[in-house]
Amino acid sequence: MKKLITMMIMVLGMALFAQATEWQPLSALEAADTGANRVLIVDYADLTTTTTNTAQTLTVSIPAKAAVRFVGMELVTAFDTANTNYTGSLAVIVGDGADDNLFLTSTELASDGTEVWAKFSASNGGTIAVAPQTTTVETDPVLTLETVSLTDTNAVTALCLTNVTVATTTSTVATNATAVFTAGVVGEKVYTTADTLDFAFTPNSEEAVSANTAGQVKFYFDVQ
Repeated sequence: MKKLITMMIMVLGMALFAQATEWQPLSALEAADTGANRVLIVDYADLTTTTTNTAQTLTVSIPAKAAVRFVGMELVTAFDTANTNYTGSLAVIVGDGADDNLFLTSTELASDGTEVWAKFSASNGGTIAVAPQTTTVETDPVLTLETVSLTDTNAVTALCLTNVTVATTTSTVATNATAVFTAGVVGEKVYTTADTLDFAFTPNSEEAVSANTAGQVKFYFDVQ
């Protein structure tokens, strides 16, 4: 009975992600090592678009209510067309119907470029907003009385108020700088409606993705 249930779970998992490329469930040991439960393996032979300077997108179907987290990318073998006339490039982004690079921003896979051998999710990242220290100048009124001496006809000196002036003094009030951390969710999404994961591979302008004669990359995901 236990074996039958395990087989049913595996079949259901494969049905959720049926597509042309090689999507595999990970074993319990592999899942413990990677933090993922699915891996999509893309080999150079999977890139079949023959039009120059044209991206090819591989897709994986995602059902509604699925929670998807990108764990990481592993470049097993750098992609190469063996063409010495150009500096080769093969950039990949991974996203969905709403955001084409939600899970992975443009990453170089070609040996002619600066290939990236691994990238990982930064789901515990975030942004820090800093408000700098500010100063405010405040003014306080000061009342000044001015007097003048007058002499009357009997030569008696008296003090007489002639005018009143108001001067100001200034003071500075400093407000301390503040920093606010906002947690970010990078490479994670819960799908309220069905969608696809889109893996877009873009070659350099002189070549087609099908020109690659070597290369393999793995994309690891945790899907619930």
